[in-house]
Amino acid sequence: MKIFKIEDGLIKMVLLGLILSFILLPISDSIPLLFTPNSSYLEVLISKGIIWEYLFNTLELVFKVGIFSILLGFTSSYLITMYEFKFKNIFKVLLTLPLAFPVYVGAYTYSSIFYTNKWLSYIFTNKIFMEGSVFIYGIFLYPYIYLACRSYLKNNLVEYIEASKTLGKSNFETFIKVIFPISWPAILGSTLFVIFETLSDFAVVEFYGVATISKVITDSWMGLGQKDTAAKVSIILIFILGAMIFVEKLIRRRKRYEGISNRKIKPEKPSKLQSFAIYIFLGIIVSLGFILPAYEMIKFSIAKSSYIEGINLFDITSNTLITLSIAIVFIIAIATIFASIVNQLKNGKKFFSTIAVMGYSIPSLILALAVYIFTLSLDNSIYNLFHIEWLVLMNTRTALIIALVIKFISVAFSNYSNTLDKINLNIFNASKILGHNFLGTFIRINLPLLKKPTKFVFILLFIDLIKELTLTYTLRPFNFKTLSTEIYRYAGNEMIEVAAIPSLVIVGVCSLMILYLELGGRNVKNRQP
Repeated sequence: MKIFKIEDGLIKMVLLGLILSFILLPISDSIPLLFTPNSSYLEVLISKGIIWEYLFNTLELVFKVGIFSILLGFTSSYLITMYEFKFKNIFKVLLTLPLAFPVYVGAYTYSSIFYTNKWLSYIFTNKIFMEGSVFIYGIFLYPYIYLACRSYLKNNLVEYIEASKTLGKSNFETFIKVIFPISWPAILGSTLFVIFETLSDFAVVEFYGVATISKVITDSWMGLGQKDTAAKVSIILIFILGAMIFVEKLIRRRKRYEGISNRKIKPEKPSKLQSFAIYIFLGIIVSLGFILPAYEMIKFSIAKSSYIEGINLFDITSNTLITLSIAIVFIIAIATIFASIVNQLKNGKKFFSTIAVMGYSIPSLILALAVYIFTLSLDNSIYNLFHIEWLVLMNTRTALIIALVIKFISVAFSNYSNTLDKINLNIFNASKILGHNFLGTFIRINLPLLKKPTKFVFILLFIDLIKELTLTYTLRPFNFKTLSTEIYRYAGNEMIEVAAIPSLVIVGVCSLMILYLELGGRNVKNRQP
């Protein structure tokens, strides 16, 4: 029995060590660059105060995107949850579809739309919206807040709302004094996802000419080849995110509300005036977030359909699917093992869970830089040992796969961890008593239990990976083309209408998958253990 325990512990230790090394080594390999002397470029940025201007712009962008996204996401979730009106189920689904749009695709599409609309023209030329970048991030990322708050409002506030109405409070007073304050933990948590996505993107702010910290990183790394300068500037973004996560955790810890029962909110029928306001508000959001840009893309794609052969649409789509398929296989394989080990630990669950989600918390540009430095260092080591004259890692899609796995492993890990947490540990203990070590238990018990949520995880990963631009563009090998890189290339050459063709492929596929999750996918989630 002791031999069995030693073997079982050793297996877990080795697997855990390999997974932690895979996630942490690429991230930590760039740390020595922080202690190198400042470059002349960085000295100029600091002495002339340019870097502080970029920092202020970054903070302003994050703050405004957060406020705008909360306004759209929380208000729409409140209306959908609290009121029963005609076509509600259609609006409920349509409000999630902006997630099918990569933000850079939305930016390129709207660059042609706002010229013909005075109201939109005002948004895209006004400093309040930072040349339209705030609008783009908000209108395409608010569904993160909408989905989280819709679930929270539906399942947690029945008793509080009933108590407020019993005390004679109106719907407006209940919203201001009860619903909104109590929902802050859900609002802040989901807003962090919006901020992660905003800071991970570089294409939108670049396209609209908004100078943020990401510009310094891209200029110093991609333009000047100064990896040390890019690494030092990246620390600023890390500190910003760290501060935001700390504040969110603090607020969430201090404000925790739980419903007394499992009853769900029963929507009420709105008045005619309320119905009119609801249709107008939700109609504008749906139109701006999906219908209008989708229509514009379809129109452009039809007009430029002759370019389909010229841009090798089949080849770049195949290349995209092959890359994301390889990444998804690695993510699911690593996440199932990682979640299974962590689930059986008595201590350290919180620590290892933090490691798992670390990659998603780091802006994609910074993660790409870290992986680039790591793989380049490995290539140099391989050259010194075996005298191979070509780049083994950087000349293939290996570096890109590594970055994608580190970035999105949190999606799979979180779902698998939540599934395993609902299962009685006695099942795993029984397997050990019967003489099975960790690998035997993993194959006979964990894999069958995690088979059902894997379908849901696969769809989520597919949507995230097919939209990813920053990692793909910065880490792709020479002449490596995907749907996202071709969209960026054509848009950069002011060929927006041609860029709409590969954009339509991404948006179309993601829309179908989101529709499945919202309609048929509910059964997938309900069938989870």
